[in-house]
Amino acid sequence: MGSVSQKIIEILVEAGIDHIFTIPGGGVSVIISSLYDYQDKIKVILTRNEQSASCMAEMYGRLTGKPGLIIGQGPFVASAGLFGLMEGYLTSTPMLALTDVTEYKDFSLHAPFQCGTGDYGGLDLKEIFKGTAKFVTMATSPLEAIQGVQLAIKHAISGRPGPAACLFRVPALKGELTEGTLAKVYPISKYLQVEKPAAFPRDVDKAVEALLQAKRPVIIAGNGVHASKAYAELEQLAELGQLPVATSYQGKSAIAEVHPLALGVMNMYGEKIALKAISQSDLLLIIGCRLKPQDTCFESPQLIDPRRQKIIQVDIDSRNVGWVFPVDMGLTGDAQLVMRQLIEVLRERLRGKENLDKKNWVKTIQEWKQKEGYFDDPCLHSSQVPILSTRIVKELRDHLPPESILTLDGGNNRVAMLRYFLTPQPGTCFAAAGIGAMSLSVPAAIAAKLLFPQRPCVAVCGDGGMAMQIHALSTAKQYGAAAIFVVMNDSVLGAVRDGQKGRSVASEYIDTDFARIAQAFDCQGVRVKKPDEIAPALREALQSREPFVIDILTDPNERIRDKVRSTLAQKALENL
Repeated sequence: MGSVSQKIIEILVEAGIDHIFTIPGGGVSVIISSLYDYQDKIKVILTRNEQSASCMAEMYGRLTGKPGLIIGQGPFVASAGLFGLMEGYLTSTPMLALTDVTEYKDFSLHAPFQCGTGDYGGLDLKEIFKGTAKFVTMATSPLEAIQGVQLAIKHAISGRPGPAACLFRVPALKGELTEGTLAKVYPISKYLQVEKPAAFPRDVDKAVEALLQAKRPVIIAGNGVHASKAYAELEQLAELGQLPVATSYQGKSAIAEVHPLALGVMNMYGEKIALKAISQSDLLLIIGCRLKPQDTCFESPQLIDPRRQKIIQVDIDSRNVGWVFPVDMGLTGDAQLVMRQLIEVLRERLRGKENLDKKNWVKTIQEWKQKEGYFDDPCLHSSQVPILSTRIVKELRDHLPPESILTLDGGNNRVAMLRYFLTPQPGTCFAAAGIGAMSLSVPAAIAAKLLFPQRPCVAVCGDGGMAMQIHALSTAKQYGAAAIFVVMNDSVLGAVRDGQKGRSVASEYIDTDFARIAQAFDCQGVRVKKPDEIAPALREALQSREPFVIDILTDPNERIRDKVRSTLAQKALENL
């Protein structure tokens, strides 16, 4: 029947997983060794540490909808590798971790070096993974190893997606799979033949009736639209019903922000038109969004108030419906399928009819955009030196092709991007909006470039994030992933130092030239000191066939958060 490791690889291939991100070690090295004969089916990416591997696996899961796979030794996947798993857990990203407990077979009860079985004297790796994965199992036999991998894949993509982990003891990977077992092994395709849920038709009818009755409706689209790849359905629903669309930060680019019905991000640092439209709406159709405190300006009743607004919420997990705000109606189902249901009923109900109220509502919003400025501000055009982060965002808007994939980071740079970067196409901008992790954008852009080599893939980060995973440039170079890394380099932890109110401590760095470091990795890099140097650097990077770092010296005193923070969130922040 072949070895257990070969059977596991065949399961991965059958499930459509075509990339593995890894640092081999411990018991799982046998799986990596068996991949030698499968390199035409699975691309193996050797990273510099488990943190990068997990970040790349997380981005793979976001972009493909298939589990992003990290393989490595238990203690290190359960420490450095938890970085990407935590992000995936909070962003509903399908991921798969295959790792071991390093128990050295018969010596497990004597706490050997690195042991993670949970017995006295060792680590409890299974419990560690339980906090960041929706499914965790430990295989003790060859049969459990194979079934564990099958079930982990099933759980990773079923319902609300998320990470799953399968841990192996030595006998599970090195034993023999025999024909005499009571439990049987079946093809994994049979386990994955589960349709995504749709809403009850009668609830869809009621929701459409409420939409038709509303005079000032707004859609709030979240990460669920990304997860279900429901970009076309969201645009179609918005246009059919003349429904303006705001997004959460995690949902940024669920709809192209250049679309006439787009309102931008509703976050506490978000577009003022989005916040204004939501605050004046009479009905909110919330699709795949859990309404985090930061997105709702800490649940400001001036923004969302179920006492004056009707709320219809769509989510694949019924626990998320009515979680933060009570709802008038909850539709449990996959965002794509539920929107298709709404479109079908709405189209039938609107046949030959015209809704003047909604036309007037959309017209009002367009007037706001013209009068108050939509994604616009004089700071975008600043010629100041050191350079403002907002000017960098403007140059990215002007010079990146519309199909570019952008990965965003933690820190002040993300505030500038969520507020001022106008996404030209849906599904092109992915935020580190789970744990808000600094450095995640760097390996994420490399993973995106591996999957889409013909499209520009751009990480936007600060100097803090770039320094954390600068070694990822080695991986990008090794595998020909010519991603672009735009570093807003102000040599401070901006968000931290800004909060210290002039009493700076542990928030300032020495100047670091990331362009020179890139060159040491045999990548390309340029350092930019003046605003008019940004565009030529971007043009050069876009034509490069090598990973390319653009290290831009930015103003450490910009205080972007103070500039763009909504007044709706200010009072709550003072009390936190």
